[in-house]
Amino acid sequence: MAGWMDQIGRLQKRAAKLPKLLWAAGGTLLVSAAFAGWLEMSGPPYSVLDEGLSPADGGKVIAELQKLGIPYQLQADGDVILVPAPQLAQARLQLGEQQVPGTDAANAWSQVENAPMTTSDLAQSTMASQALELSLQQSIEAMQGIKSAQVFLAVPPDTPFLADQPKPSASVIIEASDGAAQAQGAAIANMVAGAVPGLNAKQVTVETTTGAAVYPQSGTATTAAQLATTTDVENAAIARIADLLTPLVGAGNFQTGVTANIDFTQTRTHEITYGPGHVLAHQISDMSTQTGSPASALGIPGAMSNEPPAATTANPAPVPAQVPAQAQAQAQNGQTPPAASQQGGGPNSSQSSALPQQSSNKHDQTYVNDESESDITEPDWVVKSLAVSVILNKTALGTITPAQLQTTIAAAFAYPAVNVRVLAAPFRKQDIPSSAELFGESADDLTHSALELLAAAFILFGMALPLSRRLAAVNLQDILLPPLPAPPPVIIQRVPLPTPRDIRPLRDQVNENTGGVAKLLQNWVEDTEGHA
Repeated sequence: MAGWMDQIGRLQKRAAKLPKLLWAAGGTLLVSAAFAGWLEMSGPPYSVLDEGLSPADGGKVIAELQKLGIPYQLQADGDVILVPAPQLAQARLQLGEQQVPGTDAANAWSQVENAPMTTSDLAQSTMASQALELSLQQSIEAMQGIKSAQVFLAVPPDTPFLADQPKPSASVIIEASDGAAQAQGAAIANMVAGAVPGLNAKQVTVETTTGAAVYPQSGTATTAAQLATTTDVENAAIARIADLLTPLVGAGNFQTGVTANIDFTQTRTHEITYGPGHVLAHQISDMSTQTGSPASALGIPGAMSNEPPAATTANPAPVPAQVPAQAQAQAQNGQTPPAASQQGGGPNSSQSSALPQQSSNKHDQTYVNDESESDITEPDWVVKSLAVSVILNKTALGTITPAQLQTTIAAAFAYPAVNVRVLAAPFRKQDIPSSAELFGESADDLTHSALELLAAAFILFGMALPLSRRLAAVNLQDILLPPLPAPPPVIIQRVPLPTPRDIRPLRDQVNENTGGVAKLLQNWVEDTEGHA
């Protein structure tokens, strides 16, 4: 306890030696800090009014708050604007009435609506185009993966001749990654085309800030898009492998390398397929059959006209032919028996078989076959093969074999060819960082503040106080005034001392006549003062 008291006493002595100006400055700082803290603690709490505004919109809000007399605070480099909590509702309502900050698109459409009647048609058309561009820009920036966008519309004026009416066009510049740009390019073109009358999506050009053309697609992906697609496929494969291996061997006990072979060849096929079924669409049939007729002329006309007629003879009566038993049975059953000429029993059978016959058959049919037509477009890219290399920490395998892991990893991908190689080897121990590095990495804001406070105390008590004591001991006049010339050297002369006198007789006289000696000294003193 005594040691602490001694130290406190020494500190008090040192503090007493400090200049009064330093004490005054320190007291002023302490009073100012206390007053600021009191104002901060005693004032109303502040609430967020707006955040994430652009510099232009933030300036509009601050200017309007100053006009309204509402105090505000800025945080996060001006991205957050705060107002007192009791005045938050009032600030929002008054800013909303003034349409502050408002979006650029809303302000542009407001200008179009409030344009005076004297505004020319060209000016109104230009303002409407600018407002439409800002609206499309706002919609595009709200899409996933799009950081910023700019829209330029080229809308020609209407002409009285429809045949000579030029077509509108548009250009869009977006800031996004290659993957997001490729995914949103067609959607952006269709949205812009749908917002402008007469604009076709093919007349919309979408490009990125890096100069890569996103839409319309040229048929093959650009090199940047191919690299981005390959990287995405490889990263997805690495993440899937990590999900499989982490529960088995633990995190940090494996390293994965993946290489994807992707075919970016685009194929479009037009295919027509004829099925087995058919439908009769048209049919024409014409059948004609003719046998000999009694009235028909036989032979060659005019061949027998110059010949005499032959001698006539009487033909004997024909003998009825025997009806066979089969014919009788057919007659009994109600069936017509065959003619005698057909049975060959009559005498004129050879003659009837020699009669001319005529037959005609026409058949015309049209069928519609089962036909299907399709256009097949292959995907823009296809993973042909995947090469996977995995290095495992041998000490973390346990009862699991590398072959089992290799089979598990290969079964996780459905690509045509998956080549997996697994190597089990002991991992080298990583260098353990020093305590200073660990402390530096784990230090948070509070720790940094404590370090800064310690550094300030060291500067104050270790440097400022000793320096002030040294300055207090220095005579400023000696430093500021020019030095005086050196005095001439002093010559000291040695004077021989007189021989000491013997005062014993005088002392004896004083002892004998003390009153007389005292009166003598009094008279001497009075004489000396009178002369002075």
